[in-house]
Amino acid sequence: MKNIKKYLVEKGWSKKDINKTIRIIEKAKKNKHPKIKVLDKFVYWFSLLITMIGNLIISISLIPVLITLKGQQLYLVIITLGFAFGLLFELLIRSIENLEIKHHLFLGIIIPIIAVINFIIISNNMKKLIGIESPQNPIIIGAVYSIAFILPYIFYQIFLKK
Repeated sequence: MKNIKKYLVEKGWSKKDINKTIRIIEKAKKNKHPKIKVLDKFVYWFSLLITMIGNLIISISLIPVLITLKGQQLYLVIITLGFAFGLLFELLIRSIENLEIKHHLFLGIIIPIIAVINFIIISNNMKKLIGIESPQNPIIIGAVYSIAFILPYIFYQIFLKK
């Protein structure tokens, strides 16, 4: 509510109109149908699940890339995939209207951690999966992917969100 209040003050609204608007918004949130509240939570957790599954699929699909590429080429592919999937994730999160600050903090922390864990698990189990040991350091690869993945989200939160 502080952001809305600040925004309305910047737009030149009177204090009376701002308070009335805030009361209307709070009343609407309280009177929201219980099924809509459940649906809101479902959309949030479902999008988180889809993001985790997507990260796992990317981790698995990168096995041939981890084996064949080295150096700058490897990092370019990983950064490109991470950034592209991060943009998709950011658009998904932005389209969920009722996320609060706690949701954004949770998503901003948990998704990169999950991405690193996926890469570590896949890289460490490559020998079991296909009989070849990963020539790359899975922690570094996972960290590079995670940073590229979270950059669009951070960029939006810091620079573009008004």
